[in-house]
Amino acid sequence: MSNPIIRGFRSLTRFSGRDRRSQFWPYAGVAVALTFVVMGAVMLWVMSSFWAEAMQVAQAHPETVTVESGPGYYSKSVDVSGYGVMPDFTAFFTVMAISVVAYVGLLAAAVSRRIHDLGKSALWGLMPVPFLLFGVVFFPIMMNDMMQSPEPNLGLFFLLFFNNMAYIVGLISLIVMLCLKGTSGPNRFGAEPN
Repeated sequence: MSNPIIRGFRSLTRFSGRDRRSQFWPYAGVAVALTFVVMGAVMLWVMSSFWAEAMQVAQAHPETVTVESGPGYYSKSVDVSGYGVMPDFTAFFTVMAISVVAYVGLLAAAVSRRIHDLGKSALWGLMPVPFLLFGVVFFPIMMNDMMQSPEPNLGLFFLLFFNNMAYIVGLISLIVMLCLKGTSGPNRFGAEPN
């Protein structure tokens, strides 16, 4: 099959074999873009009730609205903190977690095949995943703590900060690996891809 995007979606569960860079990157780009578009649309839907409530407070209490303007800009902000209007962070973080799972699911098999083309085990593709999962689990806990406690848990904040640095290093390392030229000829994962 010549279209790498269709081939990638048809091979979502095929973790064996090899993929060239030209077969991997178009699919990966579409999968990442699709994940962000869907996540953005769902986030708009999840946050729309909060924005509607904030607008109702602004209309009922005009003193909550601050307008700033100057040459080339105009800004309106609404301070709804004293009116019990808060975004539903549970729904927000649930959507984020589902998006991360979908993102990893869409790329897992393709990353495995691409790493196989280098002659390496697909386990190298898991490099950033533990840090990603740690962040997905503990970031909502930190945010909940910050919203409810007068003294934020700085230990958890710095733990997440260093976790995110490790995630970025792991992700960059994986991306560099995915950009490398595959081995010529057959390797232990199969014949050289067409």
